[in-house]
Amino acid sequence: MKLKNIIRFSPVLLASFFAFSFSVPAYSCDYCLLSQGISPLETVKGTGVRVTERYSSLDSVYKGTNEIENPGAKEEYFTTEFSGFFGITDDLVLIANLPYKKTRLDGHLHVHSDGEAEAHPDKGEETGLGDVSLLARYTFYRGHSLEMTNTIAGVWGVKLPTGKTDGRTEDGADFLDAHLQLGTGSTDLLVGLSFSHAHERGSLSGNVLAAITGDGEAGDIDHRFGNTLNYDLTGKYRVYPSSVSPAGQQYFVALGLNGEVMDREVEGGGEVDDSGGHKLYLTPGVQAVIGEHLTIEASYHHPVYINVNGTQIVEDRKITGGISYIF
Repeated sequence: MKLKNIIRFSPVLLASFFAFSFSVPAYSCDYCLLSQGISPLETVKGTGVRVTERYSSLDSVYKGTNEIENPGAKEEYFTTEFSGFFGITDDLVLIANLPYKKTRLDGHLHVHSDGEAEAHPDKGEETGLGDVSLLARYTFYRGHSLEMTNTIAGVWGVKLPTGKTDGRTEDGADFLDAHLQLGTGSTDLLVGLSFSHAHERGSLSGNVLAAITGDGEAGDIDHRFGNTLNYDLTGKYRVYPSSVSPAGQQYFVALGLNGEVMDREVEGGGEVDDSGGHKLYLTPGVQAVIGEHLTIEASYHHPVYINVNGTQIVEDRKITGGISYIF
């Protein structure tokens, strides 16, 4: 079968791939590079800038797939991510992501060796630069016809240890947990794949991004986050206008599934039992495309499946918004 015919049926094949390929244990992470847009291959082209705002609230405690009573732990994460993308050619785009983060702790979840969970009354807050990421995206297939457009691209990059890892609790007595530090202290390799299929007023897009983590630290302890996998599959529909005009305004609604996967972490030379898992979110969103240059969008992540190793505090809501401007 010719490549163009295979690609013509690729939305079904790739949808099946995303639906069935991610069953390994994992945990939440802050690799949000997939948040370059609801459908990045359609909106991030050429040269431009993007500002993404993310908020996560962790106020639920899970043991495996079961939610248990929260003894009083809470964490919050605010991230403003500044991204610049530069088109070297029509197919090759370089991307730099600079996150400015704020982490907040109001009660630390502590799990005893017998599995009992309690909350220590620790408080803490850190604000500053996170870990910078540099990526290259190469579009190796474009297929156009009067009815549809198909695009497939690969992503490669590196995350650099630019964020601080020595944040302390409010009283200064202890270092904050690794997840609450601004950085990881590690250099991580990133590799991913994206596809987009557009047909008339609808589109289907998917992204997968894997991170191979290196050795880092949290305070005065060696720490390594587990290898990570982010993935999403999103459908988008243009509600206005009925026929597209490049110079006009377009409004879309979107609905997607976003997953986060991570292996167990290693701390002080030993594996952390209460780490690693798999989370899946239902993600409705809206998007406005203003002319040929400006895109504004927002999405909400509602957890629909959580399966963590041991006992962990997890997100009960995540909100993302972004503005992109293409020169």
